[in-house]
Amino acid sequence: MDNNTMITQKEGLTQQSGAASQGGAASPYTMLYFNAREWHFNKDCKDNTGSRSFMTGPDGALTEAFTIGNWTWNWTEICSKQLTLAKNTPHMFTFWLNGGENDRNNEICRLDVIFNNDHENRYTYNLNRNFIQPVKRLNGWELYEIPFITGDNEYTELRFVAQYAYMTVMAAKDKLDYADFPDTVDEFADERPQRHNIIFQDGWPTNNWYSTKNLRAGREQRERQNGGGQQSEIRDISGAMEGMTSAFHGMSEAMDVVNATLGGVPQMVEGSIKSACDMLRRKITETAVQVGANNPDELAETVCEEFNDRLSDAINDNIEAMTDQVNDLLGNIMDTLEDLRDTVEELDEDK
Repeated sequence: MDNNTMITQKEGLTQQSGAASQGGAASPYTMLYFNAREWHFNKDCKDNTGSRSFMTGPDGALTEAFTIGNWTWNWTEICSKQLTLAKNTPHMFTFWLNGGENDRNNEICRLDVIFNNDHENRYTYNLNRNFIQPVKRLNGWELYEIPFITGDNEYTELRFVAQYAYMTVMAAKDKLDYADFPDTVDEFADERPQRHNIIFQDGWPTNNWYSTKNLRAGREQRERQNGGGQQSEIRDISGAMEGMTSAFHGMSEAMDVVNATLGGVPQMVEGSIKSACDMLRRKITETAVQVGANNPDELAETVCEEFNDRLSDAINDNIEAMTDQVNDLLGNIMDTLEDLRDTVEELDEDK
């Protein structure tokens, strides 16, 4: 922002002003702090909504705050009293902020700095969507230090503006006063469409997909799907392999029964072949007699023997081929099982 750039350029030329904080060097800024009692709704806004009340702050202290805006179109502004500030002086405005975002990404949440009632040339600081990083995050609240330079101006007004989201502003101390409080960052900040809002008991609507409960359940499910750790994965694979081994042992026994059954097929069909040959012999003999052939019995015997041999050979060949195919399939399955077992043993050694 332009005023931030100005501060960067002039900071080295600004004499130290203001009191030293906690024994450190004096701040180059004149510090300004939010005081809810000194702020009021902008009467030019016809649809202001909100209230001022005490509430428990992020540090556990009971502090007065201003909650403004709602989830609808109500454009709301609260204004500071008219401030008379030193010209060409860097100032720092400090406050706690909660909320100010919705899950549609169309909210207004900002701070305006207006000099001499010149609204068109105001400084605007968007306080949502990480446009400006807070200096601390604590229990759903964000601590902001907003710098600006007055320039050739004295009369200054500060305004908070909200629309389409509840926004709560609370009085804050210097960031060093919260140094003993560790930052508490939302573990699902990258997944949620909006930041914490004290309007909700959990900070987010409990019935929406981005509630803490739902996001945590989703993360646990993904972890389970990704294995949940090598030990669990090895146990699952080992158990599966034991089941597969038992199943394949049963399959092997079944294949032995199949082989024995196939081996007994020639004997099973031998009687049928003999009956067929007897019937064939009679038909050949009758035909040979009718056509006046010599030695009809010998002719019938020769044909039947040839028929018997060829049929037996065909049956035996088919049975052998079927047996070979079954044995090859069983062998391939057992080889695959052995490879899987070796893999499990290697994983178990590496754990």
